[in-house]
This record gives sequence, structure tokens and C-alpha cells, in this order.
Amino acid sequence: MARREGIAARGARRAAARWAVVAAAAAGLGAAAPAPPSAPRSVLLITLDTTRADHLGCYGHRPSPTPVIDRLAARGVRFDTALSPAPLTLPAHASLMTGRPPRLHGARDNLRFSLRDAETTLAERLSAAGFDTAAVVGAAVLDRSSGVLQGFRNADDGVRVGPRTWFDWRERAASQVTDAALRILPRLREPFFLWVHYYDPHRPFVAPEPYRSRMGDPYDAEIAFADHEIGRLLDRLRAWGRDRNLLVVVAGDHGEGLGDHGESAHGVFLYQATQRVPLIIAGPGWKPAVVRHAVGLVDVAPTILDWLGLPPLEAADGASLLPLAQGRGKRRRERVYEMETLYPELAYGWASLRAVVRFPFKLIDAPEPELYDLAADPGERQNLAGEPPPGAEGLRRELARRFGEELTAGVADRGSEPSDARRRRLASLGYAAATAPPGGHRPDPKRRVDALERLDRARRLVQEGKPEEAVPILEALVALDAGNVPARLSLAGALLAAGRPDRAAEESRRAMALDPRSPLPAFNLGRALRVASRRDPARRAEAERAFREVLALAPRHADARRELAEMLVEDGRAREARDLLRAGFELGVEDPALLLLAGRVEAHLGDLPAAEARFRRALELDPSSADAWEQLGRARYARGDARGAAGAYREALARRPDAALARTLGSILMNDLDDPAGALAAFRKALELEPAGPDADRVREIVRELEAAVPAR
Repeated sequence: MARREGIAARGARRAAARWAVVAAAAAGLGAAAPAPPSAPRSVLLITLDTTRADHLGCYGHRPSPTPVIDRLAARGVRFDTALSPAPLTLPAHASLMTGRPPRLHGARDNLRFSLRDAETTLAERLSAAGFDTAAVVGAAVLDRSSGVLQGFRNADDGVRVGPRTWFDWRERAASQVTDAALRILPRLREPFFLWVHYYDPHRPFVAPEPYRSRMGDPYDAEIAFADHEIGRLLDRLRAWGRDRNLLVVVAGDHGEGLGDHGESAHGVFLYQATQRVPLIIAGPGWKPAVVRHAVGLVDVAPTILDWLGLPPLEAADGASLLPLAQGRGKRRRERVYEMETLYPELAYGWASLRAVVRFPFKLIDAPEPELYDLAADPGERQNLAGEPPPGAEGLRRELARRFGEELTAGVADRGSEPSDARRRRLASLGYAAATAPPGGHRPDPKRRVDALERLDRARRLVQEGKPEEAVPILEALVALDAGNVPARLSLAGALLAAGRPDRAAEESRRAMALDPRSPLPAFNLGRALRVASRRDPARRAEAERAFREVLALAPRHADARRELAEMLVEDGRAREARDLLRAGFELGVEDPALLLLAGRVEAHLGDLPAAEARFRRALELDPSSADAWEQLGRARYARGDARGAAGAYREALARRPDAALARTLGSILMNDLDDPAGALAAFRKALELEPAGPDADRVREIVRELEAAVPAR
């Protein structure tokens, strides 16, 4: 429900909802589960991003990367065929929280949509029933702007931590997610609902040791790293006595293609590689069992509410899994689950895909329809659409009933027109009418999937410092598919890296025309224009407008806020930069680089205490930042704290061996703290790091003077 409404309104609404829950329970509505025990029941929901079911040990993978989850499955219920409604993080999590498919809850893609305020989430329902609610998410795609954090009293979405970055999204490591959850846990009163989201199995596969060496496969190593951190969370819950009457739910949001059907990542297809996810539930009343019936992520919220004895979410499409788990639903008729991905259309200009599953059959609506018997053909290799077997009847009618006109009309062409005000802003940036291909005839993703490998190859070339080699590959891709937005954005990035900012700006504008609701093309445009302004200052105003357009679309876009603030500082508008940065912090935008810049601006404007606070916060998020330690040292020295400054410079030097840092530390120790021995060590370090630099002779002279003054040991 409304996450932007006032505090008083929220309080009144939640009080009313709490009364409704209590009244409904008193009337015996929806109370399928046994009465709650005297001790309060709590819920821990753990979601694993991009995790295939068939890569967990309890689902048969060997060697098992998941001993912790395997033990949980051994004492609880494992659902063998759990289906995701979408191969994307936000739509899948929104379904998990509402019990509704993306078609109904509205969060149909990661970038362009959010969960509607009018939707009622599991967290809102539990909060209204008296639960303390908290969430820790591991990626920016699930931050507060996504809408999925509705109902969480305490939501930690500070995901811009450390160096784990890739393309558009930021993530934090599983260890950082667990650390954040353990900071929140002691403050949670019972009963509580805690959601912890681990992003690590998502690309790039950068698991730390020993998981990388132990597993060999980098994807499995990421899963193993997340599993270990789940174990650390569960161990602490047990040690603190917070696991009594605790329901633990572990669910994947979607899987990863890993080359199946030509898709290495996810988002384009609806095959089981991305749609079959792990789902394990353990807790009081959940005896060890394996459920073979197909179930869905839309069933998770109804199941939790049923177990708690609370009324169901009225608009949920899913149903409680308690009867199946307790052996009371063995004869139930297989339910129909729907799936969709708009990503092929919205990103590449290809056809969107929809599917329905009534196990064992899956029907995929595509320009070339596909029908599979998942029991006989789990790899989905034999398309039965030409001659549907007995038992598959009715699936086409089910598709039509659920998706209607969307089966033949493009989604990107409907409801995506910018407002008049936005059209004027876009016109000032050189935006033209959209050039996306018309809906109704878009290429089948099956016939374009090879383009994904070429796109990945071009991106790798840019990362390897070979942008000129990437440019022709990307130009060929956009010639093949005029609506391929990722290819155009990658082309803009390659052109910029190759020193061609004007062409980069041109391609960014074309991407904006194709996808006017995404902030990414405007951000690329701003970066290109900022570089172009170095030789043509008239482009700076255009660059500023581009970055402000990004912030109009995505106010919590940290990189756009940083780039714009840097421009303002360069133009002598430090106070405007400070206001811009402070506005971002008020929105909950916390990024080490952003905080570092803010501290520099505060120091420039003479507010040293504020500068120190920014630097300290940057170091809380990224203790490895030598720049933040150096800036903290400068701020401390400027306000007369030489000892504190020396400590900060020592930390900076330990993280970035640099002669200038060593010389500065030596000067403070020698001139301010009367520590000749410490100064001697610092200046010797400076000489070691830079024996032939412009200051080397002066440093040698200082070393000789200090050696004469410091007794030899």
C-alpha cells in the first residue's frame, strides 16, 4: 500500500487493517491451520537470487554447494517443482510478497516498473497483525523505489557497498548481507518477520575463497558462499534463542540459463532453467517430506499466513501449500501457474513471452508456440505444439483468459508514452519520436538468442580496453535489431571509451527514443556530453539537463547524482552540489563514492564536522577505501587534531602504498607530534615507494637528519 503517504495516514490504515485481521480471525475466516501455540510464531524468509533448483544438493546436484540448505530440507518440506512467475528479480519477488503474478501486481520488469502502492504485501499484513518487520536486500533492484519493501518497519537497502559492480546494478556480498541482518536482529521483538535477500548467485560470479577453489564451477561457488552465510545467520539465531517457533522459508526468485537453449543469463526465455526454483520450508508442524506437485512462488505468502492462522490475502492468485505439506492434498488437481517476460520486448525489441503450466504440460506463447511435457522432457527439447497430447487441452484457453490482447499486441507500445512535461524535457536533450518497431510482429527470441553472446563478447572487449574492436560488433547488432536497447547502450559506452563522445551521445539519444522510461540512456547521454564538454563548454548545460532527467526518473540513482555534483563543483557551484548531495542522502542514497564527494564539498565550504561525518560513514560502508581515510586525515588535521590525522593517514597508507601519503604522515609525526622515530619510518617508506621522484633528494636529507636524531636500536 502507499509507501509515500503520511505517517499519520499509515498509522490509521495499519490500525484499521490490524482490527480487520483480528475480527476476521475471530469469525473463523481462512483459519485452515491449527491454532497458534502460546509462544509467538516468527518467520524468516530467505530469498536466493538467480538460483536454479538443480544446482542445490537437496535437489540432486553433486558435489553439493549447499550443506546448510540441505540440512534444512532434511528436516522440512522440499517442493520439487516450484515455479517462478518471471525470470527477473523484481517481478518474482513482488509475486512472492503479494501472492499475485506480475500481470496483476504491475511490477513487470526490473527497470521500468515498481510494485503498485495499492497492492497489499505479506509484510503489510503481518505488520497489521502485530509482527515486527525487517528486510535486508542485497541488490539495488529491490531497494525502496521498487515497492517491495512496503510494510517493513526496518528496511536496509544500503546495497552500494564495496567493489562488486556489474553493468547497471550494484550488489553487496553475502557476508555483508548477513552482517546487516545480524545488526537488525537484536532489535526485532517477537513475533517478527525478517526477509533476507542474497544476490550472490547473480553475475558476475566472483565468490571469494575458499568457495571458488572448492567448487570449481564459479556459479556453484557463488551458491556455496551464500549457503555458508545463511548458515551463519541460522547459527546466530539459534545461539540467541530466536529460532523457537520459527518458520524458515528458503526460495529462489528465478534461475540462470547457463547456456540452456542458448541463454547464458536470464530474462529472455521461460524455460525451466530459469523458472524452476528451490523452495524449502521448515519449522513447527513441517515434517520431512518432498512434494511432487507443481507449486509457485505465488503460493508462499498464502502459505505463511495459513501457518500463522491469519486470513488470506484477498486478491492472491496463489494458495496455501499446508495441505500438500501435511499430506492432505495428494489428490488435488494440478493448479495452473502463469509466467511472463516482457524483457525481450522492452530491452531488445523482440517478442514478449507468456506461458501457463498445468503440470506436466507447459505452453509458451511465442511467434512460434511451444508445448512441453515437463515430466517426460524436463530439458524442454521436444516441442509438442504441432500435435498437443491428451491432457494439454485447455491451456490455450487459459492463456487467452489470463493475458487476452497482450498475446498479439506489444506491451512496450502501450502505456509508455511520456507525459507532455517529460516530452518537453526530452526534447531539450535531443529526444525524437520513438523508433521502436511496432507491436504485432516482433522477432521470436529463439531466432535472435545468438545476439546475446555477441553482445556479451562486445562488452568483454570494452572491459579489456579494446572498445574499437567492440564497436563494429555492436553496430551490426543494432542494424539487425533497431529496438535493441542494451546493444545501443553498449555501443554508446564503447564509443565513449574509444574517445568518440559525440557519437556516444547520438546513440544514447536513440536509446532514449526507444526506452523513454528508463534512466539508463539519459545517464549514458550525460556521461558522453560531460566528456564532450571538455572541448566544447557549451555541452555542459546539455550534460546537466541529462543528469537531472535521470534523477527525475530515478531520484536514488547515485551515479547520476555524483556526476552532476562533480560538474557543479567544477563550475564553482559548490553550494548547489552540497544541496544536491544532501537531498540524495535524505532519500536514503548511500554510496561510498557519493559520501566521499560530499565530505570534500563540506570541507571546501568550511564545515569540517560535517565533512568528517561523511568520511566516517563512507568508511563504515567501505573500510578498504584509502581515499576516504586520506580525506578523513585532511579534515582532522584542518581542525587541529594531528593525532587523529596521523591515525587516518596510517590507515590510508596501509591500503594504498603511496609516497605522498607516507611523506604527509612523516611530516605530521615530525612537526606536530614530536615523534622522530615514527617520522623516520614514514619517510623511509616514502623513499622505498618513490626512490627517484621529484621529492626524493629532500626526503633523503630528512631521513639523514632523523637518523642522526633517533638513537639506533
